[in-house]
Amino acid sequence: MKFPTNSLKLKNSLIMIAVMVPLIVGFLAYDLNRQTSSMRRAITERGIILALTGAEMTGKILSDALEKGQLTEDQLFDTNYQPIPNTSPQKYHTAYDAYTDEHLKHIQDAYLKDEIIVYAVALDQNGYIPTHNTISKIGYGENSSRSKRIFNDPVGLAAVRNQELYLFQEYRRDTGELIWDISSPIYVNGRHWGGFRVGFSIEDTYAQIASLRNQIIAGGAVLIAAMILLILYISSLVADPVKRLELVARRIAQGDLTGVDVCELKMSRDEVGSLTRTFCNMVGKLRELAEKSLNSAAVVAGYTRELQDSIRKAVDKSGQAAARMSGLAEAMKKMEEGAGAVVSASDKTMTSLARAGAASDKFLEQMDTSSAVMTRAGESVKELESYVDKVGEILLFISLIADQASLLAQKAVTEAAAGNNAGGDNFSALAGEIQNRARDAAAATRGITSLFEKARKHAAQATVTLEKDRQVVLEGYNAAREASQFLSDIIADLKELINTVTEVTACTQLVTEGIAGVNTAAEEQTELVEGFTEAARMLEQGISEMQEALTSLKI
Repeated sequence: MKFPTNSLKLKNSLIMIAVMVPLIVGFLAYDLNRQTSSMRRAITERGIILALTGAEMTGKILSDALEKGQLTEDQLFDTNYQPIPNTSPQKYHTAYDAYTDEHLKHIQDAYLKDEIIVYAVALDQNGYIPTHNTISKIGYGENSSRSKRIFNDPVGLAAVRNQELYLFQEYRRDTGELIWDISSPIYVNGRHWGGFRVGFSIEDTYAQIASLRNQIIAGGAVLIAAMILLILYISSLVADPVKRLELVARRIAQGDLTGVDVCELKMSRDEVGSLTRTFCNMVGKLRELAEKSLNSAAVVAGYTRELQDSIRKAVDKSGQAAARMSGLAEAMKKMEEGAGAVVSASDKTMTSLARAGAASDKFLEQMDTSSAVMTRAGESVKELESYVDKVGEILLFISLIADQASLLAQKAVTEAAAGNNAGGDNFSALAGEIQNRARDAAAATRGITSLFEKARKHAAQATVTLEKDRQVVLEGYNAAREASQFLSDIIADLKELINTVTEVTACTQLVTEGIAGVNTAAEEQTELVEGFTEAARMLEQGISEMQEALTSLKI
């Protein structure tokens, strides 16, 4: 495993180790001390029990000897120690040592089956050991050589003269070993005889304690090693997701919001998993906010470009409008001049119209007169037509009379050729008839002459009337021509006025179009500014949401 110096895993592991190892070491030390104390206490309690048991058994054996008469009380409490020749250190016999050799030896040797017990012996009040153990422990000297000796050292005297329940002493034996000595007083028939001492090897005890300590230390070392491995594993479990979050956060800090693969991993239900889920939610919100911000920025950029284009268009259109306004000024100047011309033309037109009106009135009067003359001429022509019709009728009558006269004349010629009287009479009748017809024809001819005279008079009257009418019409024509001239002048002036007004209208239209273009550009610019403002608001809102999302993070 690699642990960078600034690794959270290392720091977490060191913190946990720094906390747990002293706790475990303290616990192990406490446990070692407790177990050492417990072992010392157990050994002490066992020594006390053994010392009490040994003192009780020894007192019982000696009391039985008194009861059975095997020993007398004087023999049992004999302090006349008889030196044993040629012994060094000096040994002694008493009146009861032979009895104790027989009855106490096997009991005392039974105590030495315990490995840590060095000796278990009975001593009288002066420290005399009538019978010592026959079993010796390696490294602790020969116990049998210590039998029948007097050990009146302070420890020995304190042990045998103690009348309390037990006495615990630690001393260094004359052979150099460190011994725990536990003694209990021996009573024979209620009389203090001495004490029963049990010696424990402190070195063996310490060896057992050391073995226990070594076991505890070894177990503690294994426990600490396992705990360190467990801490490293737990730190990995805790730090690896945080490390992945750190890598993702670093990628996000570099602007890469796609690095959220940690969100696809299985998340625990603990605080780290909750942090990961919260972080993933935050990254998702950041991505959404970034996308919104990018979209808003793109929209703002688009609106900005469109606004710039619109501004350029507005500037162009403003220039065009300015040019058109200049043209409008010129057109207005021209229109002013044209308006003066229109006024003058209007005055002239009014004069011409007045004259044309007078001419028209005169023409109308002439037309009224001409109408009356034409009426009279019409009536004369109608009368001529009636006279002509009558002449026609007379001429037809004359034609009929002529035809009849021709027939009568033919008939008369025929009958004259026949030459008879009857024919003469008929001829006379025919001649009379022809005469009548001739008389009718003459009468008709005189009627025609009268009619033609009337017709001539009416024709002459109509000619005079038509001549007058021609004069009236000529005067009306002249008036109409003069009015037409005036109207032509008026039309020319009106055309010039219309042209001037048309030019002004065209210039006005151009200015209107320019102003409309400027207004359109301004409206477009306003819409773009509104869109830009909306996009900026969206961007500001996205930034605010991002700031709120970032503010919610507690770092």
